[in-house]
Amino acid sequence: MKTIYIVEQLFGRADWEQEWSDWYNTNLDVLLRVPGFRTAQRFRHMGDTPRYLAMYTLDSPAVFQTEVYIKAGGNGANSARFRPAYQLWTRNLYDDADGAINVPLGQFLQVEDVTDAHAPRRTGAKRLACTGMHKTFAFRDLTVLSTPPATMPANAICYRTLTDQRKQLYKD
Repeated sequence: MKTIYIVEQLFGRADWEQEWSDWYNTNLDVLLRVPGFRTAQRFRHMGDTPRYLAMYTLDSPAVFQTEVYIKAGGNGANSARFRPAYQLWTRNLYDDADGAINVPLGQFLQVEDVTDAHAPRRTGAKRLACTGMHKTFAFRDLTVLSTPPATMPANAICYRTLTDQRKQLYKD
């Protein structure tokens, strides 16, 4: 079983946003050098709201306790200088046999918050049960879309891809 790690941020400083985004794209590679981080990918909200999502595949949550992760600036240490701009910063874990889905560049990720595990699932959606960290939502449905939807459910956000899905940068 793998762990999907999802970080969401609402960035409130337009004057820092490009610098932060450039830093974050570089930081993906820093994390992918940490044993246990398998994939990383970033997304930005489709609208004007500066809302971002990063999705990672981990071997397990134990990676957050490793010396390598901590020395790499994990647990928010690397991003401390940008913290005053965070209007939202949530981190959630989800167990999944396959790990994070790959959303090709030019496609979109619809993230839908679900409160009931038995609620109907949209065609093509992958349902994840939250297992750790902030536990912001009990379940999330992730759907890869080739075009953004004309209308969005009130409990969903559509993101466009910012990066390809990057792979681990260490040897097993």
